[in-house]
Amino acid sequence: MTHDPQALSSDEFASLVEVGKGEAQQEIPQSHGERLVGLGYAVRRLGELGLTASGVRRPAAGE
Repeated sequence: MTHDPQALSSDEFASLVEVGKGEAQQEIPQSHGERLVGLGYAVRRLGELGLTASGVRRPAAGE
C-alpha cells in the first residue's frame, strides 16, 4: 500500500473544515495551514487562510 500524499489526518481535516467557516474560523495549527496551502486546498490572502475550489470540494470527499 502506498502513502497518499493528499491524505489528511483527522486533525488536518478538522482544520480544513474550520478554514471553510471563513471569519468564524478558530486558530488552527500553523503546520496544518502550511500543509493545506501546499496541497492546494487553501491560499493565504492578507494573512488569512481561505479555501480554494479544491478545498471547498474536499470535505465532500471525506477524510
